Amino acid sequence: MKKKFWSLRKAALLLSAALMLCTSVVPVYADDDDDEEMEIDYASDEWKYHIRGELNRYYTDLKNLYSLSDEKIQKMDRIYNSAMTYMANAGLTISELSAYETEVEGYLLEIAGENTTGTETFLMLSNEVPISDASYGEQTYVVLSLINMGKTDITDVVITPTVSNDRTKWPFDIEQAYDAQCVQLLQASDDTADAYGKRMDIGWSFTVREDVMTGCYPLTFHAAYYQGGSPVETDIVTYINIKGENPSEKLIEDTDKQSSNPRIIVTGFTTEPETVYAGSTFMLTVSVKNTSEETTVKNVLFNLEATVEGSDSTATYAAFLPTSGSSSVYTAAIAPGETYNMSIEMEAKSDLAQKPYVLTVDMKYDTDEQINLSDTANVSVPIKQESKLDTSSFEVMPESIAVGEQTNVMFSIYNTGKTTLYNVKVSYKSDTVDESLTYLGNISPGATGSVDSMVTGLAPDMGEGLVTAVISYEDESGNETQLEKEFSLYVYEESYDDIGKDIYYEDFETDGEEQASGAPVAVIVLCAAAAVVAVIVIIAIAKKRKKAKQLREELDMLDDDDGDDLS
Repeated sequence: MKKKFWSLRKAALLLSAALMLCTSVVPVYADDDDDEEMEIDYASDEWKYHIRGELNRYYTDLKNLYSLSDEKIQKMDRIYNSAMTYMANAGLTISELSAYETEVEGYLLEIAGENTTGTETFLMLSNEVPISDASYGEQTYVVLSLINMGKTDITDVVITPTVSNDRTKWPFDIEQAYDAQCVQLLQASDDTADAYGKRMDIGWSFTVREDVMTGCYPLTFHAAYYQGGSPVETDIVTYINIKGENPSEKLIEDTDKQSSNPRIIVTGFTTEPETVYAGSTFMLTVSVKNTSEETTVKNVLFNLEATVEGSDSTATYAAFLPTSGSSSVYTAAIAPGETYNMSIEMEAKSDLAQKPYVLTVDMKYDTDEQINLSDTANVSVPIKQESKLDTSSFEVMPESIAVGEQTNVMFSIYNTGKTTLYNVKVSYKSDTVDESLTYLGNISPGATGSVDSMVTGLAPDMGEGLVTAVISYEDESGNETQLEKEFSLYVYEESYDDIGKDIYYEDFETDGEEQASGAPVAVIVLCAAAAVVAVIVIIAIAKKRKKAKQLREELDMLDDDDGDDLS
């Protein structure tokens, strides 16, 4: 099946191509008889690059829009790669190249759409607009709150009410041909909260029929839009509670039923804790309402079924599992207009990606006159991945420095989680060294960031010679986290002895040429002596600290022995 609709970008592309053809064709002379011919205007490399880019974007959108199996992806890859090679090398005009690209898109769409269940559409109604109530003869305003739960923008949305003369299907007077409502753009969303923030509300004003029956009416609206450049059509259903003039005249679905069916709808949900991380346990509370004004529903059984993950049919699993082993919740009855909050403890799989997961709520219930009635609703639970990192051992060269000197601190930061670490930076916290801030930027999952800092000594160390490295990073919401790691670095106050003074003055007491030639030698000897003194001081400090530590340990052991004897 080929595509029946052209996207707006295709129309624009063909129009541009036609304009180029009109302006770029030039006459050439075939012979001396001034016979003119029109030169064939083959697509330039720039046009080929542009149209091949269009095909690439279309194929990427298809992959985002549909849940494709590995078999479908392999089949579509063969067609896509062959088409890209052909368009890069074939001698085609712009119109021929565009027509070929459109034909390839049709093949790709046909493969992607085989045996789908319709779950690839992401245009939905948010639950932030409550079900409205109206009475016979009144004017009411019906609002559709549209959200895009997909990762691709939805454009050119046209929504039309599905009107009927049957009062059981359409409770409003048909006073005119109702205009379609249009929405230019529904932006793609990162999660449920983002989708709700980008929602678009549209509405219609209706007058309720005088002969309307009492009940909860489903209102169907037809939606046509583009997603990823592909045309999509679907129906959107909302509800309205209507009160008729005759309370005993109830809404029925067919002549065999004696009363209207009560409806149970999901009005919202909460999680405890509010943010759910992969691998964690959480309490899910779903609020459901009996929309009937007179009928009590009984023997209500709720069954919660999470999205099935895994590309291999032999290795699929549910995104959420109940901790009790049962995904069903039962309540004896829900009175008319009453809201029931059902709670169930669930565990999110540890390897879930960071995104919203759909949880289907199947509801079965009875009334005094009917049994085995059912309704279905969906809730979307956002899952977060906890950020994780680790570090390598610290390399400090040298491990002891004097005040005012610098040392090189090097180590690696490993992102061991499944989310990106943003704005990673390292600073040093100590009274003996400066902060030496080092900025690493973002570290992707599984990637490594390398720290290479130059740290300057500020004051001599009076403690154990430890410096704290503070690693800070942000999550995708901008929340900062800090991790501290300690490493050894001694800072001491440099001291000088009078070693070398005698050599310096003795060499410079000689006269004439002997004094002139001896001065450089004295300077060299003095520098060497200073270096020896520095090494001796460092070794002495280290030995002094080691002996002090051993002495403290021996004193602690003696105190322990004395305590044992006393006891």
